[in-house]
Amino acid sequence: MANAPRYIEELIESLMQFPGVGRKGAERIAYFIIRSEKTVGKNLIQALDNVNDMLGNCSSCGMVFLNEEVDTNSMGTKDCSCRSDRNSEYICVVENVEDAIKIENTNSYDGLFHVLGGAISPLDGIGPSDLSIDKLLERLNSDIKEIIIATNPSTSGNATALYLEKILKDKEVKISRLAVGLPVGSNLEYIDDKTISTAIAGRVKLN
Repeated sequence: MANAPRYIEELIESLMQFPGVGRKGAERIAYFIIRSEKTVGKNLIQALDNVNDMLGNCSSCGMVFLNEEVDTNSMGTKDCSCRSDRNSEYICVVENVEDAIKIENTNSYDGLFHVLGGAISPLDGIGPSDLSIDKLLERLNSDIKEIIIATNPSTSGNATALYLEKILKDKEVKISRLAVGLPVGSNLEYIDDKTISTAIAGRVKLN
């Protein structure tokens, strides 16, 4: 028993590194794992190992990919070829990977994605240079016909959309944003597939 609290505390501190998990929440999860069958903890470990070993993030578009499906490039990083099997005329710009997956699950979009890695939020110290906007500009070529801005309808999401519109307006590419009707203040991951599908179909032109 002497060393038990130390191991429990290590688990709690590790869980507190997850977003939205405070001390109390981490304690509840930790003691749930301790009380549960050993298979619960082992399954969790296996799932985390799989994520660490099997998945990677594309250095260009920011999407996740299976490591076994891509090769290391000349720079020593791995690219997912940015889903070359998809419609390369469109790039849908999202804040996070989970937003891209949410859109993907609607089966209403077959173009490319670009993950910014967040949204502009001065209060949180996040500016344009903290996002992968430069990599988005690098991806623009004659094949790209439209940039669909799919940032969340929140204050930071709107600020990011306005900034993207500003830097893209001189580019020879159509700029659109998901149609109005998405609940203000909500994130894409909490919106039903039909609403997102309709928003994509009714996206509005920005330039």
